[in-house]
Amino acid sequence: MKVRINSNKPTATQRKALREECVKEFDKLLANYNRQAAIQILHILRFDYGFGQKRLKEFSDRLKALQDRTTVKYELEEGDTIWICKKELEESGIDLKEFLEG
Repeated sequence: MKVRINSNKPTATQRKALREECVKEFDKLLANYNRQAAIQILHILRFDYGFGQKRLKEFSDRLKALQDRTTVKYELEEGDTIWICKKELEESGIDLKEFLEG
């Protein structure tokens, strides 16, 4: 009979459960971050550009459609949509460094 003595290493089952818990926690944090970013974007569109309820809803719907469309079109994971958007913006001549750094 094998016995582990003073082993602090988690078992395979424990590692799997820990990994699943980490993924769930990360997903919650990411969803919260995305929600906060969306609220800030909607705030700017409302108060700096005068968007009303209808235009904000239209923007929100288009954003969701973009995420869904790129995920399906390129067979990407959900988080990879930003990579495609960044690449397409750069290819169209937009210098993202000007917006994102500084």
